[in-house]
Amino acid sequence: MDTSIFFSDHLTAVWAAVAAGISGVGTWLLGLRRISASTERARIKLSAESSASELAERTAFRATLMAELSAMRLQIKECEADRDALRERINAAEGQILVLKASIEIMERWVAYFRDRNSAQPPTALRDVKFDNAR
Repeated sequence: MDTSIFFSDHLTAVWAAVAAGISGVGTWLLGLRRISASTERARIKLSAESSASELAERTAFRATLMAELSAMRLQIKECEADRDALRERINAAEGQILVLKASIEIMERWVAYFRDRNSAQPPTALRDVKFDNAR
């Protein structure tokens, strides 16, 4: 069989098959292009959404962190005020302790003086007594 006779008898069918093949390949390539563009748009949209949600999460975390830091700073200031008040109380107590120690020492000297006075020994003069303030 001669191919030229076959093509001349079936020329329309051959042209239709070739056109269908070319159209199919073109449609397939166009579909791939559209799918690629669609996936790229979806990727960009997903990236923007994740970026926005990540930004919101970071903002919320930062706000929470700043609130916690403010609360801690407030607690530190309160503790410093309490510490200063305690230091003042300690200093006042130490001052009272020194006064009490001096009073005890003076009382002991008076007791010793009156004991010496009530005994048969001659009394010692109070002006000769030296107080030790170094205690």
